[in-house]
Amino acid sequence: MKQLELLDWNPPCLVIAFPMAKRVGKVRRVAEVLSVKRGAAATNYWKQVVATLGGQTQRAGFNRDTINREPRALHDAVQRELCLQSGHGQRPGGTAA
Repeated sequence: MKQLELLDWNPPCLVIAFPMAKRVGKVRRVAEVLSVKRGAAATNYWKQVVATLGGQTQRAGFNRDTINREPRALHDAVQRELCLQSGHGQRPGGTAA
């Protein structure tokens, strides 16, 4: 009895060994730098970070969707870190109070 080809099919997968949003040191450093820069200086720094990230993902051979998705994930992680560093949203005495 011959096995159906459908059962041999494996969906394609994409493994990102070190996604930018999970690089805690990088996220913290970018947040630290952005916390002291304002206006055009902050914008230029962010553009530099995104350009570097785009180059890294492109050289690694990732597809266009991944190259576009990584900066957004990094942006979200940096924004969370900026909130943590500023203490924004924290209640005096902690959240259990």
